[in-house]
Amino acid sequence: MSPINAALIGSHWATALVIGFAGGVVLAYGLRTVFVGRAPDARVDKEGGTVFLGRWLMEAFYWTFRSFGHVLLKLRVTPDTLTWTSFALTMASLPSAAMGHFSTAGLFFLVGSAFDAFDGMVARERGLASDSGEVLDAIIDRYADMAPLMGLAIFYRFSAWQMAIPLAALVGSVMVSYVRAKTEAMGLKLPSGLMRRHERITYFVVALVAGPEISPLLPKPFGAVHPATLATLGFVAVAANWAAVRLGAQGRAELVRVGRGPRNLPP
Repeated sequence: MSPINAALIGSHWATALVIGFAGGVVLAYGLRTVFVGRAPDARVDKEGGTVFLGRWLMEAFYWTFRSFGHVLLKLRVTPDTLTWTSFALTMASLPSAAMGHFSTAGLFFLVGSAFDAFDGMVARERGLASDSGEVLDAIIDRYADMAPLMGLAIFYRFSAWQMAIPLAALVGSVMVSYVRAKTEAMGLKLPSGLMRRHERITYFVVALVAGPEISPLLPKPFGAVHPATLATLGFVAVAANWAAVRLGAQGRAELVRVGRGPRNLPP
């Protein structure tokens, strides 16, 4: 069976699970907001929302994840176990996407990303947070970011321009994280900016789960397969690469401002 035919079959159960979960989170947090009030989260307060992903929606998912995190705390699951579970689940999105099972890939990626949030929660609550754990978490995050995009690039290998879109999104995703890590290593605190990891996760899941469902309603320019998926990935590619360049420029400007720029340059 060709990759295109496999994608057309789809995995409707995975789509239903992801949409049902997301809808349940929004409904539950909406009710809480009305009757109890919002549930502030330190990480959300620190990173803030963006024009493309609001603070309220971020709060809703972190509030839900905290409930699962409390269960894991009672089970005494170690943070490293959760990190490696996250790795296994997110890496499973690569072959799923490559074979055209986009919604299954989205489900793997979403659940794996949730476990990535759980490991930090458990580490902080149990007093097990450490630099070594943070390094492992950062490495796993980069592999997780690349897994579904590599799978999509393999799926779209029959078309150079379609394959280029997930590859461009992959480059942008990695560069946003790299530039921010490099500037933070130099002691800089830059604005939150666009396309932080939680925002990229949202768009990747939308591209994988909703893209194939919406695509039949759209035109298919140049024979595009799942144009909604490609459009979402194209948006991430442009926004993420732009954000990486902007962060780099801000970092260099700040270093020059504090006297850490090029020296002994001719006037």
